[in-house]
Amino acid sequence: MVSEDAVEQQAPRGRSALLPAGVAAVGVTVVFVASGLIRGTYPFGSLSRSTNDLGTQYVPFFAHLWDILHGQAQGDLLFNWQSAFGVGFWADLGVDLGSPLSLLVGLFPRDRVDLAVFVITTLKLSLAAAAMAAALLKMRPGPRWVAAMLGISYGVCGWALDDGSYVPMWLDGLIALPMFFLVAEWSLRRTNRVLSVLVVAVFWLSNFYTAYMATFAGGVYLLARLLSSDLSWSLRLRSVVRHGVSFVLGMGLIAPILLPIILANRAATPSPSGNFHPSSIGVFLSRLLPLTEGVGKTASLYVGTLALLLALTMPFNKFVPWRSKVIWVITIVGVALTFRWGPTQAFWHAFDTPNGSQYREAFVLCGLLVAAAWISVAHKLPGPLALLGGGALLALIAVVADGSPLLKARWLTALGVSGAVALVAFGTIWLLRRSPNTRRLRLPVAAAFAVLLAVVGLEATWSAVVTDEYRSKMLGASADPWSAKMTARYDELRKVGDWPKYRTEPGTSITPNDPMLLGGQGAGLYSSLLPYSVNQMMTGLGFGWSGYGRASRTLDNPVTDAIFSVGARMRLIDSNPHISKATVPPLVTVRRRLDPAIPTDTNAPNAYLAQERLLGSTVYEVPEYKGTRLATGDVKLVATCAPTSTAYLFMPRVGGRARLAGGGWLYLSATRRPGINTSSAMIKLGTVPKSGAVQVEVNFGEDPQGIPPHNAIGCFSPVALEKAVTTLRATGAKVVRTGGHSLHATLPAGSKGWAVIGVPKIDGWSCKAGGQAQAPSEFGGLMAVPLTNGATTVDCTFTPPGLSRGLAIAAAAAVLTLGIAGIGAVRRRRRATS
Repeated sequence: MVSEDAVEQQAPRGRSALLPAGVAAVGVTVVFVASGLIRGTYPFGSLSRSTNDLGTQYVPFFAHLWDILHGQAQGDLLFNWQSAFGVGFWADLGVDLGSPLSLLVGLFPRDRVDLAVFVITTLKLSLAAAAMAAALLKMRPGPRWVAAMLGISYGVCGWALDDGSYVPMWLDGLIALPMFFLVAEWSLRRTNRVLSVLVVAVFWLSNFYTAYMATFAGGVYLLARLLSSDLSWSLRLRSVVRHGVSFVLGMGLIAPILLPIILANRAATPSPSGNFHPSSIGVFLSRLLPLTEGVGKTASLYVGTLALLLALTMPFNKFVPWRSKVIWVITIVGVALTFRWGPTQAFWHAFDTPNGSQYREAFVLCGLLVAAAWISVAHKLPGPLALLGGGALLALIAVVADGSPLLKARWLTALGVSGAVALVAFGTIWLLRRSPNTRRLRLPVAAAFAVLLAVVGLEATWSAVVTDEYRSKMLGASADPWSAKMTARYDELRKVGDWPKYRTEPGTSITPNDPMLLGGQGAGLYSSLLPYSVNQMMTGLGFGWSGYGRASRTLDNPVTDAIFSVGARMRLIDSNPHISKATVPPLVTVRRRLDPAIPTDTNAPNAYLAQERLLGSTVYEVPEYKGTRLATGDVKLVATCAPTSTAYLFMPRVGGRARLAGGGWLYLSATRRPGINTSSAMIKLGTVPKSGAVQVEVNFGEDPQGIPPHNAIGCFSPVALEKAVTTLRATGAKVVRTGGHSLHATLPAGSKGWAVIGVPKIDGWSCKAGGQAQAPSEFGGLMAVPLTNGATTVDCTFTPPGLSRGLAIAAAAAVLTLGIAGIGAVRRRRRATS
């Protein structure tokens, strides 16, 4: 049996990987930048890069991080005062901005946040390529230039180009996979135990979602390495235990953010699970080939023709031991099959089948394919028979995949040219190296490698251009880069803002995350961790949402503005910002008593009554109405209200448009599947005529739907609201101050009852009234603190749920890690002295 020390001795010196890693990083940068130049996307042209969530979610989150780093945010790393009227931020930070590279956004001007995200994305792709090149050379010594080429192939694999390039947080998993390969090698060789723990911690911190996938892929890699080695079973078991300990301790170190993420995810607005339907084998295999695009319909498995060809030569390469061949073929095929069976596909996504791209784990197979390619060349470059065998398998894949709708024009040309050049180049190198005088042949061999490197880069660039072009046609841009118009809105909001005296609502005209992108404090928030209780509160009050309830949107309504202390609101007129101001109650008001909860009616929620309950006054008239279906298919609702009052309509589960008779059409829901993917906000129809007759026309378009049997129409009295606001201002807080994650309010002398805070009641808040601890209660979704013993001050502090326990776990993990480091140091000292 070969000892574990013998395995350790196979590792090359660290500096031998530096140049190939650097070449791989530079190569990926060149490919990604060149594809942007050719396409004319930002920052090289006028086309937006912001596909799907990139513009609506991640760029605003980076803008908010910029504000925090520069001390300009309302909130801190623990809490976000600006979005959804005040929610936690710690878990969002861990999910979307956990990578240390995210801090680079602070080095850019705020109006260049899109450029910062592009640079960070490019850097992540490059680091993934460099890490893979280094991991391959750690796995086994071999041709360094081939390692560089395989690093490039991995860094701009199909998953990176198609799925990861517009979801920057997922790219941390692309880097994590080869780094976890390195952790496996260190476990195998009994080295870098503390570094292994720290690597695991960094990448689980960066993005736990893709780190979860990379963790299991790293485990598969370790098992393949162990089973293909000659180590004894006891040494194999010890390697597995060391590997497991590294991951347990690494995850323990980041428990202060991992545990809050888990708890926030449990409390988040749920979305319906996606339905997994495996594609045909031909379509599945087509994603291995160049110039394919599936927008998440299938696994993006492209690693470049060269890398795929080399992987396919492994079974035929006589220099690769038979055991390695069998183990790695089983590994690759086995992992591929897990992508095609529902239960194992769900396992890769932590048993939560996503609604969007259903193959978010595809990068793990890309990494394993690159590892298999390296195994074939690291033992010795494949000879003619192996090259012909690999070429035959590549041709078979092309034949089976031919006809796939995901193959784009000239895919066969790209495959044929790249494959032919690779076969000729490797065949030439094989022949040249058979010559006894190898010194004279260094230049021709280097030239052959240079040709291969150029082919890899050109094919990857072409694939990147095609991928981006077709994906943009299918998904479109969600937002434009920062512009002069956004600067005007940003500046205008800063001029009128006076937080926490009142909120300044920026609206959600660009993205649901405009409060973070532009500034102010509003209802908008698009986050997978948007608390379900917040979604329910806002829906019940008449707010709309999209993204299966994970994207809350603004509501332009004077009553909710009073409830949430919105004293300034930005509206766009001909795309120009116009600010309107209103007199509103303070953020903290005092109520003698809290009205009882409203009975829930899922078929016809009464948002008008819900608003009145939180306001503490009656300001609406909610009439009964009769509905008539017209010959056009439209529905007419007829009701009677007080003349000159303002008519509103609330149909949360209805899509289409509505209008007051003779008025202009207003959209109820602008996106598909209302009530599932979207919910319509309450809309202002107009002024009730002197006759008092309210006639509302509802047009469903081509999708006829039902309407609520009651509570759809409400008629608002501005006079009643003015009286209510005057009362709340007179009895409300005289001073309100907010810190990063705290609030202080000074109340009038003699205040009794409850202090109602215009902030959503979510887990994590603790309060004091007059210095005495008081657990905040929930009042219609808001926080309410009981006032006892003549309390005239209220102080509340937010601590992310799970943070305290996470800190305790991290402390224990740190002690164990230091203990392992100490034991290792003692053993090394004993060896040195013996």
